[in-house]
Amino acid sequence: MRVFVTTELFPFTHGGIGRSISNMLSVSSEEELARTAVVWVGDELDVARFSAAYPKVRLVVASREAYRLADQDGVSYPPEWAFTDTEWHWYSVRALQGLLQLAAENTLDYVEFQDWGGLGFASIQEMLLGRAFADTVLAVRLHTADSLLADVDSRPVDKRALAVYDLERKALADCDRIVAQLPEVARAMQTFFNFRDDDWNARVVLHASPVVLDSGPIAERSIEPTADVNIVFSSKIQHLKRPELFVRGCCGFLRSNPDYRGAILFAAHASDEQYQQRIERMVPAYLRDRFSFLDKLSASERHNAVSRSVCVFTSPFESFCLAAYEASMSGGICVLNGTNPAFGDRSPWIDDVNSVKFDGTAPDLAKALARAVKGGVREVVRVPQTPVPLTLPAKARGDAPALGSMPLVSVVVPHYNLGHYLVRTIDSVLASTYSNVEIVVVDDCSTDRFSQLAIERLEGVHERLRIVRNEMNLGLAATRNVALTHVRGEYVLTLDADDLISPGFIEIAVGALNAQPGYDFVIPQTGFFFDAEEGQIGTQVAFADYAVFYGEAAAVGMYENRFSTATCLARTRVLRELGYREELEAYEDWDMYMRATAAGKRFIATSGIHFFYRRRQESMFHTPERAARHRSLYHDLMRRKDLRTGVLRVPLYVVESGSAGKAGAGPESEQVAALQARLDQFERSRAVFLALRFTDWSRRNVPWAFPFLRKGARVARAIRRRVRSRLAA
Repeated sequence: MRVFVTTELFPFTHGGIGRSISNMLSVSSEEELARTAVVWVGDELDVARFSAAYPKVRLVVASREAYRLADQDGVSYPPEWAFTDTEWHWYSVRALQGLLQLAAENTLDYVEFQDWGGLGFASIQEMLLGRAFADTVLAVRLHTADSLLADVDSRPVDKRALAVYDLERKALADCDRIVAQLPEVARAMQTFFNFRDDDWNARVVLHASPVVLDSGPIAERSIEPTADVNIVFSSKIQHLKRPELFVRGCCGFLRSNPDYRGAILFAAHASDEQYQQRIERMVPAYLRDRFSFLDKLSASERHNAVSRSVCVFTSPFESFCLAAYEASMSGGICVLNGTNPAFGDRSPWIDDVNSVKFDGTAPDLAKALARAVKGGVREVVRVPQTPVPLTLPAKARGDAPALGSMPLVSVVVPHYNLGHYLVRTIDSVLASTYSNVEIVVVDDCSTDRFSQLAIERLEGVHERLRIVRNEMNLGLAATRNVALTHVRGEYVLTLDADDLISPGFIEIAVGALNAQPGYDFVIPQTGFFFDAEEGQIGTQVAFADYAVFYGEAAAVGMYENRFSTATCLARTRVLRELGYREELEAYEDWDMYMRATAAGKRFIATSGIHFFYRRRQESMFHTPERAARHRSLYHDLMRRKDLRTGVLRVPLYVVESGSAGKAGAGPESEQVAALQARLDQFERSRAVFLALRFTDWSRRNVPWAFPFLRKGARVARAIRRRVRSRLAA
C-alpha cells in the first residue's frame, strides 16, 4: 500500500502541498488508488466529501480526538500540552499513531511525508528503533521546508522556529528516501540543511508532481501578447512571494512603455490585511488606476485571468511552483525570477522559449515585462517525466544483527546522599526485559548515614551489581567519568540514583543501535512523577509533567536542552571519547549532547515515555535559586565552544543574549528569575497536576460539563497572564 501523510489536501485546504498530493491521486489508476491511503493529520475534514472526491482511497484521520495516551503495549505518550516548543512534534506523533493503525490491517510498502514541519519525525524514529515499518520505505518529499522559507522570509525567529528546524532536518537526515521535484531544489535543500554529498545523493530521487488543470485542456502554445494584455500576480500576497518587487518592476515597466494599455492585477489573497495595505500604498498615486486587487476570484475566474495574461512569479524560492506550471499550461506567458532554484538552468523553464526570466531585481523585471509583452507566442512548459518513487527499488538498510546478539550493557548510577531511592532505581534496571546488564554504582562520598548504609548493604548482594567508591567528593560530572572507566559493556545506560527506567527501554535501544551502526545514542521521552505516585508507574498514562526531546537538537538545543535528559543509552566508546566536563556545576549532560551533535554523532529518539524522572522538592535542578543562577550556569555551558561561518569564528557564548540574557543581568534580574521559577513551580505542582487529571477525566466521562471547565480554565489563564506581565514589568 502507498500512503501519503499530510496536513493539507486539495480541495479541503489551500496550499501547494495539498494540491501536489491531489494531482498525484488524480493521475493514478483505479488499481493504484485501491492500494492508496491518506493519513490526515488534522481535525476538520469532511469524511463524506473526501469519499466523494477520492472514492477508492482509504482515509485515516489522525485527529486530536483520535490521539491515544497509551498503546496496546502499555507505552504511554505525552499529551498535547507537553509539546511546549512546537505543535509539529505532537503532529508527528499523531501521524505515527495513524500509520500504526493502518499498518495493523495492511502491508505498507511506501509512505511519503511532507517535509513541512518535520511531520515524519516520530514515524522515522520508530522505524530506526525497529518497532515498526521494517519493510516500508519511509520517504520525505521536498515541497518546501518551513525552515528554509524562514531564511528568506521577513518573520521573527523564535524558539518554535528553532524546534521546527530541528524536526525538519532530523526527518530528512533519517528517512530512507528524499523525493525532490527538481535537481536544483534538491541541491538548495541539501546546502541549507548542510548534508554531506555521500549521505544526501544516495537517498535522493527525482519525481516532479503532475500538473492537473482545473479548467480547460492544456494549451498547445501561449497567447499572442498585445499592448492590451494584463500583467498578473497570482501568488499569495506575503513577503516571501515578493509582491513589493512585482509592484516596483511593474511601475518601471509602465513608465518606460507608455503605449502599454493593459492592467496590473493582483489575482491573489492576503492572510495579513495590513501587509496588503502596505503593498497598495507602494503604488504611486498617478498609477493607481492601473492596479487592481482582486482577492475573491472563483476558480474559473482565476483561470481566465492567468490563461490570458503575462503571469509574474517573483519569489526567490519555490520547490516546484505549481501555479507557474498551471499558468503556462493554460496559455499564459510566465515571467520568472531566475534566481529561484525552481526556475533554474536545470529546470524545465527555458528563457525566451517557454518563459522570460529576470535576475531578481526590479529594473530587470521591468525589462523582462517588456520582452514578454512584445516577444510574441512562446512554447508551453512540459513537466519532467520520471518514475514514481513507489516503482523504484527499496533502499537497503544494511545487514541485520545476528540472532541472539546481546552485547553487555553497563548501567552507570552516580550516587550522592540518595540512599532512600537507590534500591528502587536498581530494581527498575533489574526488572528490564534485557538480561545481559551490569550495574555500576559510584558513590561520591555520601555524607548521610542512611545513604552510607544503603551502599554497604548493596555491596555483594547481586552478581550484576558493582559498587565503586570515590576517595573524595568529585561532583556529578566527574563521578560519571569515573563510572565510564569501570564499565565493561559495549553500551552504557546513564541513570541517576533517584530515577527509574522502563522495563523495555534497554532492549529497544540495544536492538536499535545493533541494527543502526551509524547512530550512537538512543534517548527516551520523559515523564515526571512525585514520590507518592511511584507505585502507579506502568499502570497510569498521565504524569505530573513531561519533557520531550528531539535528539539532534542542533538549533533549539543552544537555548534549552532538547537533546535528552541525563539518561540515554549510548555506545561506550562514544561516551568515553566525549566525556563530561568536570568543571561544570550543572548542565554537564546538556554540554555533552551539544558536543556530540557538533561532532556528527547521531541520535534515535523514542516517541513513547520510557524514562521516569522523580520530582523531589529538594532537587537541585528545580529550585528557584538555581533558576536565578541560570545565567552564570548557561555561560559556563557555552564556554569552550565556537560558531563558524566560513572563515569567521566567534565564541558560542554570543548566543547568551538570546536566552540567558533575556532577563538582563544583576541582582534585580535574579529576583525576577526567582519569582518566575516560583511561578513555574506552582504551575508544575501537584495541585495543578491533579486539576489537569480531573480535566482529562471530565472530558472523557462528563463532556456536558466541559464548557464550564473551559470557562474556568480561561479565567485561570487570564490570572496567570496577569502575574507573568507583572513579572515581565
